[in-house]
Amino acid sequence: MIRLKNKIKSTFYKLFGSLVFELKAKKRSRGHKKMKRDQYKLEIAFRKLESKLQGIEYPDNEFNKIMSMVLSDIELFDHIVKRFRYDRKVLGYISHDDQFLHFLGPNRRSYPSHPYERGNNQAIKIDVQSLFMFGTIMVNRSLLLLKMYLSDRSSTPKIDMYSKIASFYYGLNKSTQLSALAQKFRANFLTQTKWLHSALRFYRNEFIEHLDKGYQQGMNFGFYANDFALTSYKWNYDDNDNDKVEKFRTELENLNIKISGRSDGGRSLINRYYIQRLFDNITLVPDDKLKEALDLIEEVGVHSPQPGKVISEIENYMEGMLNFMSEELDNSELIKYKKVLI
Repeated sequence: MIRLKNKIKSTFYKLFGSLVFELKAKKRSRGHKKMKRDQYKLEIAFRKLESKLQGIEYPDNEFNKIMSMVLSDIELFDHIVKRFRYDRKVLGYISHDDQFLHFLGPNRRSYPSHPYERGNNQAIKIDVQSLFMFGTIMVNRSLLLLKMYLSDRSSTPKIDMYSKIASFYYGLNKSTQLSALAQKFRANFLTQTKWLHSALRFYRNEFIEHLDKGYQQGMNFGFYANDFALTSYKWNYDDNDNDKVEKFRTELENLNIKISGRSDGGRSLINRYYIQRLFDNITLVPDDKLKEALDLIEEVGVHSPQPGKVISEIENYMEGMLNFMSEELDNSELIKYKKVLI
């Protein structure tokens, strides 16, 4: 009797499995549309700053122009985050259906692939890449607001500290003559800007910049359990690379900076894993060693931070920055342009 039931279920799945999955997906979609949309927390922080800007008349309306673009970036990033979480959920449904197939035929040598598996895998890959690209755009664009908000400028005339997150991090950290407001910003956000500078460079659009960089060569994508990493490993890793990693690790340990890692296996395995652990703990690296560390990481190759980590770091920085701008508005450069009512 049980065998007959399983045979009926198996036949039904083969004939109508794709249709059933489609109907379930449409039902979930309808339910999602009926749900009340919670306002995105970055949009809440943006609107809070927007309300505080009433009466600020910046020359040529420049601040409001950048505000409009930042809002657009926030909406796009929100869309990408929702897309990733939706596609991740669909992958869970696909995995559940695959388990059902295995249950029906536990001794089979192979099973048909799910009709949506390939498309969903590609969608998640695009989602993860988009998190890096659009997250970088949003973070860098927000610096244009800070350029009008803070009085501080680069100590080197040829470098605009607000041009990108890397320049902003080094400008904040190295300057010895920061304004009181910039010092307060640094105290709150320096570690976050260091992480963003180090991690967001992992994936870059090759049609925009850095075509020849290592992270654009051999980019792969894999997911196991909750692992959705973009990876780029050097294929011809050899003893020279081992020596470079050993040398750098020794330099850090001489500075009493020990990055924990795997302690068993072959020497090359230890060192390759050490580079990954170094990237995962990049904020522990001193600034005078940071470029060397990132160059070595890029050369040897690692896997990217998980999407959830990327999302939380970007959101926490952007939300904190917008709230900081709201709370410290009276101490900023913008207050000079507040319209005085007569």
